Amino acid sequence: MNRFAVFLSIVSLVFIGPVSAQEAEVKQPQVSPEEAAAIVKETVAKARQYLGGEKALNAVKSIHYKGVLVYGNGQSGTIESIFMKPNYHQAISVIGNQKETSTLNRTEAWQKVERVDQPGSWTLNIYQLQELRAMQATVADTLSFLNTPPVRNGRIEYLGTETIDGRELVVLYYAHGRSRGFHRYIDRETGEVVHMINQNGAIMTTSGEQWVDGVRFPEKLVAKFITQFGVQTIEITYTSIDINESFDTDRFNVPVLTE
Repeated sequence: MNRFAVFLSIVSLVFIGPVSAQEAEVKQPQVSPEEAAAIVKETVAKARQYLGGEKALNAVKSIHYKGVLVYGNGQSGTIESIFMKPNYHQAISVIGNQKETSTLNRTEAWQKVERVDQPGSWTLNIYQLQELRAMQATVADTLSFLNTPPVRNGRIEYLGTETIDGRELVVLYYAHGRSRGFHRYIDRETGEVVHMINQNGAIMTTSGEQWVDGVRFPEKLVAKFITQFGVQTIEITYTSIDINESFDTDRFNVPVLTE
């Protein structure tokens, strides 16, 4: 799995919390469509309140993360990630001598790979449609703060309930079109999102919390994902989180090789 695929597994970070390794079967809902819709509405409202409430969440136009990342194999480095409405994203990682910049500029996406010890030497990859759509879904999901995905055919489905460590969780599926989405397990009483599985099958947990302008964010995230080498992990500790910074959209443009 390349580093870009890993980042797609971890960039939607705001909404997740601790989860036990012991998981039960999801109990399929025995409710009418009207009852399911009511459960979705109530659960989403409670979860958004847990994150900070309507006023604080609706005011967020951009999120800027910085942190330290550690892979399960011991490799470590830094990560910087920007999400900005309407559909911009950039993730910059530095591990050893390699720097990777993966960027979404609304309807196009690209990756720049360069060596830190060789300034001016770099390669450029343009992401294909499937990777572009995955990035768009992740950005929309992150900045919508648990609301219905703001995309064509976006919806929230009630899948039932699950009990983890004695907590009854409502299982919701956030559909971004026909084939992309995120599963969230939300505490029925508190509204905390206890567990998330993203569109790539990555399982994510967080610990700690920090408040930024009335919005709740985690201090640390651990993601588990499957590669050709088996189950891998990555841990990110956030050193800073800022919201509503202004970014020049030129930084999201495809780099041009100059002589």
